[in-house]
This record gives sequence, structure tokens and C-alpha cells, in this order.
Amino acid sequence: MILRISRLGLRRKKVGKDMDKLEEYQRWQNNLARVRFPRWKELPTLGLYVDQVVAIVNEQLSHLGIEPLTKSMVNNYVKKKVIQAPIKKKYAVNQLVDLLLIGLLKSNFSLDDIRAGIAQVTINSYPQAAYDRFVEILNALLAGKEIPSDNVINPESDRLMTLALKSVLSRMHAAQLLNAMQKIAQPAPLEEK
Repeated sequence: MILRISRLGLRRKKVGKDMDKLEEYQRWQNNLARVRFPRWKELPTLGLYVDQVVAIVNEQLSHLGIEPLTKSMVNNYVKKKVIQAPIKKKYAVNQLVDLLLIGLLKSNFSLDDIRAGIAQVTINSYPQAAYDRFVEILNALLAGKEIPSDNVINPESDRLMTLALKSVLSRMHAAQLLNAMQKIAQPAPLEEK
């Protein structure tokens, strides 16, 4: 009888620790719900050097736990014509926006697909309107709220942005939940036959 009680006590402690690990995931979700990406007008409009651009982009990406961009990555994007070249080594707000989008989407999409998506969405919309709508969708998804309707961006572009963002956020959620679950228990290794 005493042996059973002590085993129950150990089991309760383990369940408590397991819940703590899942609470870490819940805290991550709660923190994610408070993240807000800046709209176009909230971004610096003066020409920025690459170090400043990288710092701004990485500050935003770090809130989401996304791998930071480096100066060499930005230089490669310029060489590959994924973003426009800076003028006199200074980057404008449109290049900053492109780098924010690339940083956010690069884990799920190729650079060519990201560039094609940006070009497609901005065919019928100004880049500022398209980016602000992208941020509106992102911020709503992060907060777990309904995406507000919009009549400025065409419905297909709106759907493309929504699906791309949902895929990125779903991947992030899956990775965080897997990490929490792995802290609770490790599966047995597969046996070779």
C-alpha cells in the first residue's frame, strides 16, 4: 500500500512537470498574440544603411522566434535581384518592407516564390496598400482574431497573403508544440529489421 502511494506521488509530479512544458507552449502562444508588425508609415523613411536595416528586420523577426537576417544575406538578395539595390549604400522603406517579408516567409517559400508573390500582389495595388493589408492579416492571425474585410486589395491577392501567412504560422506552432512535447517524453527509437 505504501509503495502504491509513493508511485502515485511520482506520477503526479511527472504529470505536473508535463503540464509545465505545455504551459511553456501556451505562454509562447500568449506572447505571440501580443506581437504586432509595423505598418508602412511606422517604418523609418530616411535612407538606412545595411546594419540599420538588419537591426530593424531582426527586431521584428525575433518577436516571432524567426532566424535573423545577416548583412551577407541582404547583400546576396541584392546580387540575386530579389530586392532592389540600395542608392548610395542607403536602403529605402520599400526595400525594408521586402526584407521583412522575405525574413518572415523564407522558412516556407523559396526566394523566387516570395518575389513572385510580392510582384503578383502589387500588380493592382500600391506596395504600401499591399504591405499594410499583409500586416493587417498577420496581426489578426497572431492575435487569434478574425481577419477584417478589405475592399482595396483584390480577393485573390488577399487570399494568397492569408494562405501564405497561415502556412508560416502553422509551421511555427507545430515546431513549438513538438518542442514542448519532446521535453515531456522522447519516443522509442525505431528498430532496424
